[in-house]
Amino acid sequence: MRRSPIAAAVAIALALGGVATSAGATGPAPSAADVASAKQLFAQGLKLYNEGSYREALAAFLHANALAPRASIQRNIAQCHRDLKDFASAYDAYQQLLSQYGATMSVADKRAIVRAIDELSMLTGAVKVGVTDAGAAVAVDGHDAGTTPLAAPLRVNLGPHVVTVTKTGFETLQKEVKLSGGDVASVDGPLQPEITTGHLVVDAPPGVKVEVFVDGTDVGPAPWEGDVKPGAHTVEAKGDGGVAAPRSVDVERRGRVEMALDLVAQTGHVQIDTHTADASISIDDKPVGKGVWEGVLPAGEHQVSIEASGYRAYRRAFLVHPGESFVEDARLESENAAGDVRYEGIYSGLALLGYATPSGASSFVQTASSPLGAGLAVRVGYAFGWIMVEGMGFGSYDYSSGSVTEGTPGAVTTDIQRNDSYAFHRFGGGGAVGVRVASKDPHVRLTGSALGGVAAMGNIYTQSASAAAATGTSGTAQSTSSTTTYTAPLLAFDGGVLVGWPNGTKIHIAALCMLQFVGGPVMASPLGPTHLGTGGYTTGSVAVANGTQVFLGPVIGFDLGL
Repeated sequence: MRRSPIAAAVAIALALGGVATSAGATGPAPSAADVASAKQLFAQGLKLYNEGSYREALAAFLHANALAPRASIQRNIAQCHRDLKDFASAYDAYQQLLSQYGATMSVADKRAIVRAIDELSMLTGAVKVGVTDAGAAVAVDGHDAGTTPLAAPLRVNLGPHVVTVTKTGFETLQKEVKLSGGDVASVDGPLQPEITTGHLVVDAPPGVKVEVFVDGTDVGPAPWEGDVKPGAHTVEAKGDGGVAAPRSVDVERRGRVEMALDLVAQTGHVQIDTHTADASISIDDKPVGKGVWEGVLPAGEHQVSIEASGYRAYRRAFLVHPGESFVEDARLESENAAGDVRYEGIYSGLALLGYATPSGASSFVQTASSPLGAGLAVRVGYAFGWIMVEGMGFGSYDYSSGSVTEGTPGAVTTDIQRNDSYAFHRFGGGGAVGVRVASKDPHVRLTGSALGGVAAMGNIYTQSASAAAATGTSGTAQSTSSTTTYTAPLLAFDGGVLVGWPNGTKIHIAALCMLQFVGGPVMASPLGPTHLGTGGYTTGSVAVANGTQVFLGPVIGFDLGL
């Protein structure tokens, strides 16, 4: 009858007189107490094995081998695994037996062990773990199988298995393998860094041009997708294609969230004029053009930035309302504003004049009001710094009134008392040339001028007469004169202030004094006899201008170029 390996081990143990440390064992020699315990466990294991209790026998042998290692015990451990059909553990046990005690085995025993290993290799498979990351834990079907790098492939029983490789900070590598006799399966690395984010996908209708903003940051045009941190995020969009209101989404670690933008066409028209041809214009930190730009922007707040060599950077926030137009007059200021302003060149201006004349028109009119009038002046000049040569043209109109009483009541019916009322209308214009001076400041300039020229004026007056005779007879009459004209030299002076943009539009506010040197009286032709009741009276000549005519009043207008 053929003896099993266990029977052979028993014979060896009995022949040597019991359990003792094998010559191939390593480490310190076991104590006498450990050797005694190992003998009892070994004997117990033999008894259990012979009874067919292989699992319990294996436990006894393993305990005995831990106390006092011996080749015969290791061989019995391998045989128990084999009888339990755990061929992979049997293979590993025989390999350990050969590596630890092979140098002291007989040739026959060693040959028998090698033959057992070869047989078991066809009853098992191997898993080669090709992960080079050091310190990763390897498990097969949930059981610890070592730490990378592994010295040799893992021996496993036939059939399906799950191989898992784990390491802190890396994604778990897991692979299912199914092995037949003698198969070798590979589980290859490297390990991938642990995924700590989720994935967000933002979709938009085809052809729509909008930028996607996640938590206020522009992440790119729609459609867009990318990794984000786990948690709540705010997603919105804006662009020529419309505006999507902010929406909150929750993204889980390793999760994927897909969302479609709900776009609303909310745009406004924007025009930006820098008045500087080479100025670079950016909106929301994106370049859009130079000098002047206009286009459509989504409704909401935007930032305009303008830069040009030699000028201070311009940056301002503005608000675009849906369906409305917005104009930004962005005049750049020189880096050295006061020194770079141009004070030479052509300029022009337009102003409204208001004035009053302190004296009346004629000594013939006993009670005459001071004329009140208004006018329009156009100025053109050339500046040579603070001094300028200027020409002015103007048109004006003024009005005054007065009255006179003629005659006294008497017994004769023709001797009557007469009251005459006059309304004077003066109109005309003129031109003058002279000099103007102005202080040098980019925004506020004090200015004054002195000009000389000629005025050409016309005058029409109306007369309303009423009379009462001694006999009780009375009457009224009204007449209008023909136009009386005159030409007179003039001097004009003004002093005031210019307020506005450098070399651009400035408001001109000043006080004006204009002198017209009429000389002798300018007489209007008499209106002729006027009959009131039974009598008549001839109106005399009326002086419509006399001496020096003084006009005082305010000036308000605007200048270009100063």
